[in-house]
Amino acid sequence: MTTRWFGERIQRVEDDRLLRGKGHFTDDIDEGALESVLVRSNFAHARIKSVDVSAARALPGVTAVYVAADLPFGGADLPILIPHPNLTHGRTQRCLASDVVRYVGEAVAFVVAENRYIAEDAADLVEIDYEPLPVVITPEAGAAATHLVHDDVPGNVAAEMLQEKGDVQAALATLKA
Repeated sequence: MTTRWFGERIQRVEDDRLLRGKGHFTDDIDEGALESVLVRSNFAHARIKSVDVSAARALPGVTAVYVAADLPFGGADLPILIPHPNLTHGRTQRCLASDVVRYVGEAVAFVVAENRYIAEDAADLVEIDYEPLPVVITPEAGAAATHLVHDDVPGNVAAEMLQEKGDVQAALATLKA
């Protein structure tokens, strides 16, 4: 084994430029580019009763405000590109939550504006009425399935998989002895 990755210092070429403030980032591009902000859920699990974006859309400098209903695919889950054969109830998220949010920070609305400040101000004007739902926090609570994360996934189990290597029964027998 070489020391290329372990135990030997690797000279980094980007550090000097970044440490001296000479880095170039996407955020530095200012050729009429618009800025965007996602409005995110502050609930771990809640039903979305309504979303009012009228005040955000009316703010001068706002180009657009989108919710799931504005998107042609807003009511559909994104496809699973490489579904695992053990998935019984595979899930991906939606671009924007439409009916239910299932984690804190899930995107509910998308604001586009002339600059970051206006986009942030408009995002603050988006009003979302949530109906809080019971949360599933621990693996034990998920396994108990008292509350379902997805209504159509029984037992909160999306896949079942047994993975063994070698003679598992013999190894278990030696542990008991």
